[in-house]
Amino acid sequence: MTVANVPELSVIIPVYNGEAFIAEAIESVIAQTYPHWELIVVDDGSTDATPDILARFADPRIRIIRQENQGEAAARNTGLDAASGEYLAFLDADDLYLPGALRAVAEAF
Repeated sequence: MTVANVPELSVIIPVYNGEAFIAEAIESVIAQTYPHWELIVVDDGSTDATPDILARFADPRIRIIRQENQGEAAARNTGLDAASGEYLAFLDADDLYLPGALRAVAEAF
């Protein structure tokens, strides 16, 4: 059950130098038919335009965390620590969710 202002699903995207595809990954989360989510993008010390691209997203359900490069596992753990949803979902920075993906996950639970 979703409580006011508490997302049911926390989606975590770790990214390192993902300027070529991170915007599409984020947009695939925004396009979800299931509304009760938060997105945590952990920028693991990108040296390309990734931080500039991330700064363009002003949706209040999206949190951007920037850390020094520590590797993908550390970035995932940072996302886990920041998550407030009842359930977790991961998305790689170069992947996309189909519009009904989170609804299917929520209904499965």
